[in-house]
Amino acid sequence: MTIWLVEYFGSRELNTLFWVATASSAPFWILMLFWPRSRVTHTLCRLWLAPPLLGVFYLYLLYLANDLTGLPRLEGVEMKNVRRFWAHPILFIALWMHRLAMDLFVGIWIASFARFRGWEVRFELLLVWLLGPIGTLVFAGRYWVATVISKFRARQDSEAD
Repeated sequence: MTIWLVEYFGSRELNTLFWVATASSAPFWILMLFWPRSRVTHTLCRLWLAPPLLGVFYLYLLYLANDLTGLPRLEGVEMKNVRRFWAHPILFIALWMHRLAMDLFVGIWIASFARFRGWEVRFELLLVWLLGPIGTLVFAGRYWVATVISKFRARQDSEAD
């Protein structure tokens, strides 16, 4: 089946698939944002559990794309060829799923790191969920500032002794 047939006759199904993919990470984010100290959150939001679950969906999308239309040939790594490859409607949803899984991985890592340090990171997690790298940058900035302040205080304490 050609790609345009999939897009034309399957537009409703593709849209549903896109929204299912988009919603697939939401339960984990909601747990981390609203119930960060809950036992359920600690059980489900683990690096080895949540992102691999989304990875299974990602693999299914790759299989589906190959099974329905065959994967398009990637003829070099120039931007136009890569863009053409990801223009395949199911591969585009797979790319979106990949982003969601990676953002969730980063979010769970931040939540775990913050739990260890006793930090509140809801704002940073919300930014990672909605804006990806911007949330990671905000968290990294907070970490760097905290590290500099802690080293400065340690130096002051050692000089005072």
